[in-house]
Amino acid sequence: MEDIVSGAGGVCAVSALICVLRMIAGGTRLKGQAELIMKLVLAASVISLFSDGAVNFEVPDINIGSSKDHSTSQQLYDDELIRQTGENISQVLRGQLEASGIEAEKIETEVNILSDGSIIINRVIISSADNEAAAEIIRSSLGQETEVVNGNS
Repeated sequence: MEDIVSGAGGVCAVSALICVLRMIAGGTRLKGQAELIMKLVLAASVISLFSDGAVNFEVPDINIGSSKDHSTSQQLYDDELIRQTGENISQVLRGQLEASGIEAEKIETEVNILSDGSIIINRVIISSADNEAAAEIIRSSLGQETEVVNGNS
């Protein structure tokens, strides 16, 4: 750590010298040559930080996997699609219940998405003060065969 601090101090000192040189030399021809030398010293001091081992860079081993294996990414996509679809349906149902004057504490919709893109709603779990009225509104919206489960128990 002290090597890094001393190296950073050296880089700052060389940078300060370059600024002083710019102010003193003005627009003379000497300014360009001296500035070039100071920039080379600055570059050497920065390089010495890395070459002395004061700063170690290690590239982590990243296992990307084979480019032919897409099953994991497809499964992640499918899982996220199911989760997001369930959340969207729950939000719509919550809006319908609130429009009917029923406050729902929790609405959770379990869905499946078939390969042809069809959405199947397996069941809706609801926690509300009036679960029976909420279940009727949900069934009228999604179909009478929709399983509505009391989430309070």
